Amino acid sequence: MPAVTATIPFDRVYSTTAAAERSTVAMEIVQANPLLWHMYRQGSVIYEGGTECRVPVVLTESQNVGAIGTYATFSTTPEDGPDKARYPNWYKNRASMVIDNTELAQNRGKYQIVNLLQAKMAIAKISMVNDLARQMYADGGAETSTAGANVLELNGLGSMIEFLAGTAAQPQIQTVGGINKNVTTGGYANWTNQFGQIAAFGTDGLDTWEEVYMDCSQRGTHPDIILVDPIVYRFFKRLVAPNQEERDVALWNQGFENLLFNGTPVVPDEELNGTGRCYFLTTSGKRGVSDFNLKPEYFEVPGKNPLVQAKGTGIGLQLAILQSDDFRQTEFLTPPNSDVIISHTYFTSMFVSSSMSRQGAVNFAGGVPVF
Repeated sequence: MPAVTATIPFDRVYSTTAAAERSTVAMEIVQANPLLWHMYRQGSVIYEGGTECRVPVVLTESQNVGAIGTYATFSTTPEDGPDKARYPNWYKNRASMVIDNTELAQNRGKYQIVNLLQAKMAIAKISMVNDLARQMYADGGAETSTAGANVLELNGLGSMIEFLAGTAAQPQIQTVGGINKNVTTGGYANWTNQFGQIAAFGTDGLDTWEEVYMDCSQRGTHPDIILVDPIVYRFFKRLVAPNQEERDVALWNQGFENLLFNGTPVVPDEELNGTGRCYFLTTSGKRGVSDFNLKPEYFEVPGKNPLVQAKGTGIGLQLAILQSDDFRQTEFLTPPNSDVIISHTYFTSMFVSSSMSRQGAVNFAGGVPVF
């Protein structure tokens, strides 16, 4: 009797195995970035659809408020509808796994196939982690006014938060959410971010931080994460007595070095190394919970993460994700006239803000960090 044999299409084996690993890879991408991880913790990640995101903002206060006496009459003034910041561009990032059929032939055992796939997924994951980390601080996106910037990349912090005073003498010039920040050309003063500049950290660093922190703190909210150049973080650490060191435990347990300033975690990020820059970011405006943990099952179904809100709880900076492209992974397919199989992971998102005046930036007068 002839032996019974089974032929398994290897692209199907790869697709099935990759799908099983997708949730873990998506979670590890988020866990590798302090800002991404923090925004998930704060409930400042939202799902959106459609061609743009619209966020309610307050640019001018209502005239229809005031004290009145008993039986008093009063007039009302017609007003336009609520102002909205409109973010019209989604930014799609992809990580592709490409496997040549020669590699398949060299890895025919089932364990070799799994090991090869895991290696390919690890490379894709690390590459996506590094590129997203860079884009988050870059001056990219369609609204940037910087010549030569990559308009296809994420609208990073550099396209929204400026290291300028925002005054008539030193105006901020970016347009954010379709709203002009330049006060010299009819822009809104309360749509500019806060700014401070340090001469030498050991002299006026903490005073400048305190001033920007207080300027960003409005109506019961405050910055909930401060991202800094690692050099500046070491300066800060030198000024904190060892017996007074306090940390955000959840961030620390996740592997992110941090110390608290006014109860807010100060986190060094290698992407800022040597720049002297510090970002005071308000996402939810509240203290972070200390027992937060991501789980792979949260990422099992793209667009169904229970940590992502239908409407964000944040009052400042939020990350909007296109629901259909929440780390969506395709099956392995063979392109025409090719001897490879390819799978893609897609992540489409944008930063949105409902309050630029709650965001802050600090740098050094000389351009480089000095203690």
